[in-house]
Amino acid sequence: MEGYIAQMCRLQRQWAEVEALTCSRSWRTRVMDRNGIRVTEVGEWGRFQGAPASPLFPFYMRRLKADVVVVHVPNPTAEIGWLAGKPSGRLVVRYHSDVVRQAAAMRIYGRLQMKFLRQADIILPTSEQYVQTSPVLRQVANRCRVVPLGIPVKDFVHADEARVKALRERYGDPFVLFCGRHRYYKGLEYMVRAAAHIHAPVVLAGDGPERSSNQRLAKEMGVDIAFPGELSQEELVAHMHACAVFMYPSVARSEAFGLAILEAQACGRPVVATKLGTGVEFANLDGQTGLNVPPRDAEALAEAVNCLLSDRESRERMGAFARERVRRDFDVATVARREFDIYQELLA
Repeated sequence: MEGYIAQMCRLQRQWAEVEALTCSRSWRTRVMDRNGIRVTEVGEWGRFQGAPASPLFPFYMRRLKADVVVVHVPNPTAEIGWLAGKPSGRLVVRYHSDVVRQAAAMRIYGRLQMKFLRQADIILPTSEQYVQTSPVLRQVANRCRVVPLGIPVKDFVHADEARVKALRERYGDPFVLFCGRHRYYKGLEYMVRAAAHIHAPVVLAGDGPERSSNQRLAKEMGVDIAFPGELSQEELVAHMHACAVFMYPSVARSEAFGLAILEAQACGRPVVATKLGTGVEFANLDGQTGLNVPPRDAEALAEAVNCLLSDRESRERMGAFARERVRRDFDVATVARREFDIYQELLA
């Protein structure tokens, strides 16, 4: 969410005055300039279930003189801050995901969030699939207007050919890739289990709290999987260009969209993902940009990957269509303009 907000600020400042209001991860409040954007970081007293406890946030929210206030959710601090501070300006809610794991907190927070959402001028979810399957968004569907997320496509178009060749020599050609945070909802356990039946080497790049357990499982199963760890931007692009298939085995609605899917597609790679009733199925069109299978099904994952590995023509056709679709519909500059046009409509 933080990275996406930074991109929107950077791109939309060419059309308007833009500033950001965040929390500071310390007790001090500070105002700074970041790449020409005014950022106010409000002091916080700690965190409760990941959300900042920031008593002064409503005060700074009330001081905003913006024509449009964009609040990214789920974000209890900002939502409560808006309800308490009631800043002037039209309210736009950028809805990234439902709250999935904190069921106990939702008994209280859920009512506050719904009160907040009902006061929004417009809500921007990232896919129609999420609107249809979200118990929250279904209650405010009349306020929703879908605008997907985006990536800087130009950063993924070209890769260092020497590096791509070296990766294929290191891992094997073809090989299957995942890259991202190793978190519970990524479903990497099932990718490890699927690897025993995939007819190519498997690479799990990235890091996170689940990485060590994934490595242990691979060792217990006797599966030879490469774990290269965190990748730089250049390494990431090279890995995506070098692989034959990108795998995205997520298992929970916390995976609301899947930007890594778009990144792989921008490199011309087909994707094997899962059917979660979220934006994952919008990002990866089954049978067109790749294949989608049921979650938590290692056999289905392996079968889909092997299907693509055995059919080079289909891989190249899907990869080419995916690359063109991402370039046309999911470039971050295009998304920023679509959002900004909605702001202007509200003001008009």
